[in-house]
Amino acid sequence: MQAVTVTDLHGNILLYELLFRVADLWKLTSIFITGDLAPNSLQGQLKGAEDRTSEDQGVILQREFFIEQFIPLCSSFLLDHRHTDIYVIMGNDDRRANELLLEGFDKEVPNFHLLNDRLLALRDSRQKQAFFPGEVPRLWVAGYPYVPPGGHLLMDWVKYENRVKLRPMGMDSTMDIYEMGITTDARGHLSTIADDLEDFEAYLRRNARTDEEISYDPTQTIHLFHSPPYNTPLDWTTPRGRYDYLPLSDHVGSVEIRRFIERVQPYLALSGHCHESVVIGDYKVDLGRTRCVNPGSQTHLDVLSLVQFDLYHPEEMKQFFIHAR
Repeated sequence: MQAVTVTDLHGNILLYELLFRVADLWKLTSIFITGDLAPNSLQGQLKGAEDRTSEDQGVILQREFFIEQFIPLCSSFLLDHRHTDIYVIMGNDDRRANELLLEGFDKEVPNFHLLNDRLLALRDSRQKQAFFPGEVPRLWVAGYPYVPPGGHLLMDWVKYENRVKLRPMGMDSTMDIYEMGITTDARGHLSTIADDLEDFEAYLRRNARTDEEISYDPTQTIHLFHSPPYNTPLDWTTPRGRYDYLPLSDHVGSVEIRRFIERVQPYLALSGHCHESVVIGDYKVDLGRTRCVNPGSQTHLDVLSLVQFDLYHPEEMKQFFIHAR
């Protein structure tokens, strides 16, 4: 019944290996990874790729990571830990062109779950209810990987918040964010975050990744967001100063995700995206009855930031920082 959530490991294989050692030692039943799985595609360089565009290099760099490191490591761990499940979403740094790789891995391995735009039964609660009916709640997991516009160059998992289409400060008002960024798949750009979350169940049905017999009850669903809710301790970023005479907000989370959480009161909301929040903000906050969590990221220091909690008593949480070296 013990679980952890981590985020923004950005392809640091040392931290993935450490995460699985922790999972083995702590006998975890569920691992939640809330986005930015692969290396930053603008930082790495591929050998012999001088003639490729930066977009091609980014896709291939991350594809090689998934094929050569992430999938083999997860496969080896899950083969030896059949009662542990891994639930993941992608993040704004992950290129959607490689989503099919993770979808294929999901279909091949029963305890790996890609939750982009998907609702799924939490396997731990389903199994326990079979033996102890009525003693544990039936829980579900849903994933939503999109973040609002900000200082991001990669646009596969970026959406406008709503129809007002506010742009990052300093951006040309006549230019669209999708023209500024690098897009490998434009399917997600036909709606806004507000559109999607207005009727989240209908949104999940339209994406055809949720089984027809599954009904959506937000109060019994663990929600995986890459973006944290706006103006909370979870979405603090380093102070950004001013643009001309206007102060820039130090909060970069999603207004619409916060409104959604306050409106429907999910069972639990896990997020990521804002690495520094765990240092200059906090790793948890309650919005009404909903506990919201962002474990933060210290990937650049080879430090695993994780939050451990009881699936059926999510108010019981602890934050850990574990060095990989």
